[in-house]
Formats: sequence, C-alpha cells, structure tokens
Amino acid sequence: MIPYILFFSFLFIISLFNLIKIESFEKIEKLLFFIFWFVVVFFIGFRYKMANDWYNYNNIIRGIEPFWDVLSGNATNFQGEKGIEYGFKILISLINMVFNSETSSSLQALTVIVSLFCYTVLFYVTWKEETVTYKFLFLATFISFTMFREFDILRQSIAFYIFLLSIKYINNSFFKYFLLNVLGSLFHVSALIFIPLYFIFKIKFSRVFILVLFGLHLITMITHFSFVTTILERLSNYFPELIFAQKLYLNSTTVEAQSSISIVGLLYAIYLLLLSANYEKIDFNNYKMRFFINSFFIFIIINIFFSDSKDIADRFSYYFYFGVAFVFVYLIKFIPKALYFPYVLLILIFPTIRFSRIISNPMTKSVLVPYRNYFFVTPSDEDNLLIKWKEKNEE
Repeated sequence: MIPYILFFSFLFIISLFNLIKIESFEKIEKLLFFIFWFVVVFFIGFRYKMANDWYNYNNIIRGIEPFWDVLSGNATNFQGEKGIEYGFKILISLINMVFNSETSSSLQALTVIVSLFCYTVLFYVTWKEETVTYKFLFLATFISFTMFREFDILRQSIAFYIFLLSIKYINNSFFKYFLLNVLGSLFHVSALIFIPLYFIFKIKFSRVFILVLFGLHLITMITHFSFVTTILERLSNYFPELIFAQKLYLNSTTVEAQSSISIVGLLYAIYLLLLSANYEKIDFNNYKMRFFINSFFIFIIINIFFSDSKDIADRFSYYFYFGVAFVFVYLIKFIPKALYFPYVLLILIFPTIRFSRIISNPMTKSVLVPYRNYFFVTPSDEDNLLIKWKEKNEE
C-alpha cells in the first residue's frame, strides 16, 4: 500500500499548490508539469506484471504472428476467437521484432510504450486546453478515477487517448474526427461509439434535462432500478425477437438488485445540482465546454441505464471520466475558498474508495498488492508472482 499512498499523496500536494496559486509554484509550473508527467509514466508505465490481464496479454503476445504476416492479413484469429484488433496486432508484432516474446520483456515493453503514449497525449491535451482550469488538479483527479482500470485495459486505453486527440475537431472537421476514431477502433472496436456521439457532444442541454438526469440518478442510486432489464422485458412481450437480446443482456448483469447509495454516487448528484444551479453562468456557447460537460452527462446516463451490468457500465464509463474530472475541477469556481482543501482531499478519497473495493476481492487484491516496479523487482517477487498466478489459474 505504501507506494500507492506516496503516489497519490504527491498528486494531492501538487494539486493543492496549483489550486491556491502559490507564486513560487507558478514560476516553475512548466518544470513541475514535466515532473508530474514523469512520475505518472514511471509509476504506471513501469509497473511489473500487475492487474488481472497481464497473464492473458502475455499469452496473446506469444501467439502473435511475425509483423509481415500480420501486415499482409495472413495472421490467424484476426477478429476471431481472441478478438484482437488489427492495429493492436501490428503494434505487438513490431515490439516482438525487438524484444523476446517468450520472456516477459515484450509485455513490459508493451506496457511502457502504451503508458508513454497515453500519458503524453493526456498531458499534452490538458496543457493545450484553455477550458481546463487548474490543470494539475484535473490530471490528478482523472488519474485517480482511471489508474486501476488502466492497469488492465491496454487496448481500450489506446483507443481512448486517440479519441482525446480528436476532440479539437468536434466543431470544425467531422472527417478528421471520424478518421482518428476509426484509427482508435483498430485498437479497440468500442471506440466506434465516438462517431455517433460527435453530434451529442455539440448539443446544449437544458436545465430541465439536468434535473431529469438528477432525478433518474437518485432513483437508480436508491432503488437500483434496472432500466434496460425492465425495458427489454416489457418490449419482448410485444416483439418476441427481442427475447434473445434480453437473455444476452441478462447474462452480462453482475450486480444484484439492491440499494447502491455511495459517497461517489452522492457526489455525482451534487455535481448535477451545482450545474443546474449555476446553469446561466456556464458558457455553453463554448463548444469545448459543451463537450466536457456533455461527457459527464453521458457518464451519468451509462451508469443509470446499465447500473445492473457492471461489465458494460465499467467498460463504457471509462471513456467519459474525462468529463467527470472536468466537472469536478470546473465547479470549484462555485464553492467558497474555505472548502478548497476538503475538495482537493477528494483526490485521495476517490482512489482510496476504489482501492478498498479492489482489495476486498481476494483475486483482485492478489494481483495489485503489493505494487511492484520493473526496476525494483527481486527474485522473491518473481517467485510470489508465479505462485499467485498458479493459484488463480487453478481456481
């Protein structure tokens, strides 16, 4: 736990200095931004054999054909049994030309390269984006939401960060936006969801819409009402062909019907109320402002309608944490300065809550605790990893 505590404490301290605008801090802002980037890439990029999927990725890497076979389309299992997208296959085959796929070196190289790309894009977009205030706080918040998720989803994270590069085209070039997200879909096909969302990002939603969303969020949080399950059940009575879709969705449901009141859920409700209360003060004529806030709305909608399917909700919610982090930081302008410190303290609270959920599951805990960095792995660490994964596979 100590490495995690130190990591998030660093994010917290830097974010607090950024928020209270210490003069000496502002003089070295660019240097601190680089240090911030380096710490994130080092901590996340050089993690060693961590999370649930590293073992699976290791097997995938060993099964990828040589680069020229993949490039020519002769590779087996393309979008088939293993469901590995073409772009990701090309990336792995290139890495295998340099590193040994039979050892863990290719997997470690893949982890570093993906993290280097993703966090460079994240920091670049954040630095250039004028709409994002308190950039350090924004980055720390976003990372606290996504880090444990990104330990696993190498393919989807590449697709997401390619999407971030496309947001500057939302108001001026659908074609460029389209091409970038098609490129992202070559690493994870779910990125195609961004193409129709292009038009949603441009909408200016009303205050009434926000209040309706607030009401639906409360209903879902308190009663755990299953919107999709209920809708499919009702429609299948009139359209029998939907019975298959109903069964397919029910197979994905992993949450028992129960109240899901939580600190995080209550905070989302507070965000919605603050957005509604300050609706007239928000510059919705700025298309970037609409994009970020609408991303938050989409996040809430996903969690409302797919609340009973953790797999679907988690998979697609990840794409819109960017909007959640933005709203978190943007709404600071509407709260008293006396509350700044506890507000920033949420940066530590969010990862703590998420981490407590993770370690409550013995299988997840075994692959995340303790944290291991590539440069500090010992022979005993390697032995413990093998024992844990043998136990996991036997179960």
